[in-house]
Amino acid sequence: MPAGPNSDTWRWRANARHYRTHVLGDVTYVYCHLSGETHMLNLVSMAMLDLLVQRPYSLAELADAFPACLDVPVAECPPAVVARLFGELDDVGLVERVSGA
Repeated sequence: MPAGPNSDTWRWRANARHYRTHVLGDVTYVYCHLSGETHMLNLVSMAMLDLLVQRPYSLAELADAFPACLDVPVAECPPAVVARLFGELDDVGLVERVSGA
């Protein structure tokens, strides 16, 4: 279930115990135990999910950290792209809010 509007104080994570993955080429199939649904993620989306498993991030922190995770300049992965990718993971229920007012 998506969180809807985001607050700057909210922190997010992915809980690897809530899903199982199967890699096939450049696609990772992610089965979510909570929803019973399987999602197809590309390498970039999977990199974000992997980053969110490591520790909770606010959306601003994620926008700062994600380009470095991909080893690309911010110009190639601007905050709006990070927010869109995060929103897609949120929409399918692969991330959860862990703190923030």
